[in-house]
Amino acid sequence: MNTLEILPSQYHSELTLNRENIFGSDSWLSKSSVYELYQSSLYKWRYFPREFKPSTAMAWGSLVDTIITAPEDLQTEFAINPFDSFRSKEAREWKAEQEANHKVIINTELLEEAHKAVKTLTSTHKYAAKMIEKSKRQVMLLNKMEHPSVDRKVQVKGLVDLAPEGETFLMDLKTTADFSAGGFEKTQAKFGYNVQAGLYLNLWNSLHPDDQRDRFQIVWQQSTAPYEVAVTEMPAADIQAGADMFSHLLGKLVRAADKNWWPMKYEKPVLLGRAMFGQHMDDEEIDGLTEAL
Repeated sequence: MNTLEILPSQYHSELTLNRENIFGSDSWLSKSSVYELYQSSLYKWRYFPREFKPSTAMAWGSLVDTIITAPEDLQTEFAINPFDSFRSKEAREWKAEQEANHKVIINTELLEEAHKAVKTLTSTHKYAAKMIEKSKRQVMLLNKMEHPSVDRKVQVKGLVDLAPEGETFLMDLKTTADFSAGGFEKTQAKFGYNVQAGLYLNLWNSLHPDDQRDRFQIVWQQSTAPYEVAVTEMPAADIQAGADMFSHLLGKLVRAADKNWWPMKYEKPVLLGRAMFGQHMDDEEIDGLTEAL
């Protein structure tokens, strides 16, 4: 379905989510929007979506990613702040204009450091550098998916950082403050990177029948000097668990949207114990209520 005339740089601004009608032609689900339901109720997901507030760490990761995969998009994705502060009217108006154009505001020092980090990656880690060199970069994955519980399809999107030619894996670039094996595992679990891996591989294989892939690697780079680099491969069991998790969450969303019924987390009276706020509806109970309506 990769037939839309959309550039990778327009991926976030043009392929947006319409929570009022996730089945519409103007609505695109992603790993992030579906995974949001993992720590949210259907009610909150529908009516009080999580606000996206880019942090310094996110800006750094996005900047490094763009320099490696799409350096031509730097000027359209980022804006260098020419002001010392945003106290003046001119500065506030400039800031508002950049945000309206979906640009990430950075300073010159951050850009220079990001270039240093990328140079460290490409000049010192031979394996990562080789894979980057032989990769298709910023590959958009756009397709329709359905869940067996509802006979309706939704549009799903993904953006692969690196697809090395002649390999059986996809790769993603990540920056991290905790540059240790334990840190990689914690970050991977916290942000559901295995859900991303499972979804991206499924999308890739549905769109590339002659180039099937079943593995997923992550290039990690330390977010502060000396900007060390490591590459990890995700176990097959974790990838499958991620694909199953995405399917489960997608099922909850499409059933809720199909019935237009978005329950809160605590739809039944709960038993309040001494030690903890005890019982609440689990996923099977919520799914059962949805199917009963």
